[in-house]
Amino acid sequence: MKKIILYTAGSHGSFLRFLFDCYDSHSILPVAENTAGNWHLATHHASTDTNNLCFDMAHQGMSDEYSGIDYQHQRFNIVFESLEEFFYVGSCYVDRGGDLIDHSGIELLEKNPAYYDKKYKAGADYVKRLKELYGINPKRISRSTLRNYFILTFMTYFNHTCWKANNKLKKQDGIFVKLEDILDYKKLKTQLDGIFDFKLDFESLHSNLLNNNNRPYAQILKVREIISAVKNNQNIDIEGLNTISEAFVCFYFEKKHYDINFNLSDSFFKTTRELRSYIDHFPPYMKKPNNLFVEHWRIYNDKH
Repeated sequence: MKKIILYTAGSHGSFLRFLFDCYDSHSILPVAENTAGNWHLATHHASTDTNNLCFDMAHQGMSDEYSGIDYQHQRFNIVFESLEEFFYVGSCYVDRGGDLIDHSGIELLEKNPAYYDKKYKAGADYVKRLKELYGINPKRISRSTLRNYFILTFMTYFNHTCWKANNKLKKQDGIFVKLEDILDYKKLKTQLDGIFDFKLDFESLHSNLLNNNNRPYAQILKVREIISAVKNNQNIDIEGLNTISEAFVCFYFEKKHYDINFNLSDSFFKTTRELRSYIDHFPPYMKKPNNLFVEHWRIYNDKH
């Protein structure tokens, strides 16, 4: 019986499928690496007689392809729970998705949305969306505009294709594999050893997943450190964040404080003390929930 992995873009379905192949062969297979940091080549180059398949359910073509399968199979659903995990999935979706093999997607998007769409290929359509929302030149975009676009993405997370696909996966039958467990070697190994009734040491592969051009993972660690420092009134430098990560920091604290807006210029906060000061001394007469919070108050009613 074939094993089929269903996942949303950015939640490491290709990596898990590659691990399934390794378990079937009782050995660590050669890894086809790329500078984008994803595992697409690992599955594209897999043997045609593999017992394992994976389908991105946020991709209409793959979803339709899976719906057409008429043979018996064992299903594994990769799911995530938190908004922080959505931030990670969204970062992977932008930076490592589509047909990207030799580029950092977010760096391309920050420099030239039109060229990013050309390289991504898989229906990214950032040029169209950015034109509709901001009327921008598709070959150049300000950092503040792109950051605000990603803040909008986080504030309407419930409408995002990955969030919707993830909700459907959580309701379908199958063996659930949590994204947070995929990122934890010991937890993932325990689950896979049980599934295959075989113990395989794949720690080197897992280290590769986290450290080989996995910019979203490096970013989420920085964001956690920054949020923790602000909460605990500690001062550290803020540096090296991409626009998605800056947007999530803004979204996190705007959701937390609800009536403090983070509509910033191209420049971002330089230190956590500066960010904390912005929150503590935001003018009371300017405090007001943004329109999205007001429009979707039922969703955000228990979030602040």
